[in-house]
Amino acid sequence: MRYKFRISSTFFLTALTILLLISGCGSKADNNSTTPSAPPDTGTETNSEPKEFKHELGSIQLDFTPQRIVAPYLEDALLTLGIKPAAKWSYGELVQDYLEQDLQDVPKLDFSGGGLNKEALLATNPDLVVLYTTNMADEEAYKQFSSIAPTYVFEDATVDWKKTLEVIGQMTGTSAKAEQAILDYDKKVVQAKEQLKPFVDNKTFAVIRVKPKEVQLMDGSYYSGLVLYSDLNLTPHKLVKELSWNRAQPLSLEILPQLDADYIFVLVQGEDSRALLTDYENSALWRNLPAVKNGQVFEMPSNYWMASGAIANTKKIDDILNALVK
Repeated sequence: MRYKFRISSTFFLTALTILLLISGCGSKADNNSTTPSAPPDTGTETNSEPKEFKHELGSIQLDFTPQRIVAPYLEDALLTLGIKPAAKWSYGELVQDYLEQDLQDVPKLDFSGGGLNKEALLATNPDLVVLYTTNMADEEAYKQFSSIAPTYVFEDATVDWKKTLEVIGQMTGTSAKAEQAILDYDKKVVQAKEQLKPFVDNKTFAVIRVKPKEVQLMDGSYYSGLVLYSDLNLTPHKLVKELSWNRAQPLSLEILPQLDADYIFVLVQGEDSRALLTDYENSALWRNLPAVKNGQVFEMPSNYWMASGAIANTKKIDDILNALVK
């Protein structure tokens, strides 16, 4: 038997009115919901599962995102990643001046006493220590530092600053920032090479460093050499290739006449090196150099020309552009 249901129009209208009222209340409740919104993107990834990072003296495991990082002489990398270190490298009163705008209130770790001191490190209360070279920690020192906080040791972080930045980015949950910084730098290099092209064809370059008791011809494998000869593809003078490509070498007055580079960049290591530079500048051998005669000798800031990283290298490129592009 089939049953037929007849719904009166009055019932239908009443039901519809109730339904609309309920719907309106629900909508209002949704609008006043206290469900929290997603947190803002800070560019930092959270480490939830343990990650192992192998390094020159062993390995470390991190299952947290470090907040108090001590990475002496790698502050360039930390600042590039948006990280303020718990302490900064210093050698007596000497600090990395080009970073001081962001590090003025950061306590010093003084290396003038012969290296990183365990008690000084302990006072910074780090949760991650990063050392830029194995020279900063022998096996015993590494054990001491590791008892304070997980300690990662590079063989030499200055050789490949991009790789260094990537590794620190992985350990600190800032890989995206590391990747972006590298992309930005590579873009700047391409643009700089285009700007330099009309001025550097068939020209040779050299960098000399004036220390209190010695003048050096700088190498092509570190710091300024990497930017000039590898990144910007500028041509090193033959004496750089023959004498100092892998390691800076003394540049005596006897050798000086051979340095007939078109452009010379001069780095002065502290004001107590000025006297030796003046001695060179007053010699006929110096005055007869082609770069000197043509007004193509440029003094550059030693503090970041003798450093490595996205910030330092970007500033070097700016210096070179300002000197050469007319």
